[in-house]
Amino acid sequence: MSEAPSLLNLAHPAHPVNRSISVVKLLVLAVSVAAAVPTARNLYFSWKNDVPFNQVDHRLAQAKLLEKNFDCKIDYRSLATQGNARVDVGSCSKTGDISIRVKSPDGQVNYEWIAFEQLPKPASRSGSLVDLLISRAFADELQPSSDTPIVIAQDAAVLCQSKAGDNIIRVVQSGGQCVQETVSIFRGSVEKSEPVPCDKACPIR
Repeated sequence: MSEAPSLLNLAHPAHPVNRSISVVKLLVLAVSVAAAVPTARNLYFSWKNDVPFNQVDHRLAQAKLLEKNFDCKIDYRSLATQGNARVDVGSCSKTGDISIRVKSPDGQVNYEWIAFEQLPKPASRSGSLVDLLISRAFADELQPSSDTPIVIAQDAAVLCQSKAGDNIIRVVQSGGQCVQETVSIFRGSVEKSEPVPCDKACPIR
């Protein structure tokens, strides 16, 4: 008697229907595992770098832009300053990507990047970079108050930089003074900043 499974015996594991179901289950499992990989990666980066989980994709994109523009010498121009807060903007001549250096009132410095492809195109030639980068709401926040005057800030320039693990060490000059910043590639924040002599700060050792 043939040992081939009867077409009516659906309970037999070798039945074609059961084999098809097994294949479908494996495919579903494979898709589930593949879908879970980005989530697991984001959880790891969130834990390792102390970044909120919902910001991981943005920080990864920012780190990619920083790496892409690492060899660019960027000169920053100050857009506005109020008290101890300051916003500087510069661009990479090779890629057209925009780098924004933001110093908060408490002294914390963070870098943000905008890819050239993501920049809104002005409707006319009169459109300025400030109009493209600063929203009306943000511009209103930078208006002088009665007790906090707006002052003219000196432009800043990156004199040199080098990689050190997950950080970038860079020397920034502004107003004739230099500081050495330790910038987290992933967080985009300055983790350490200390004054250095401009004539001896580069190359970074």
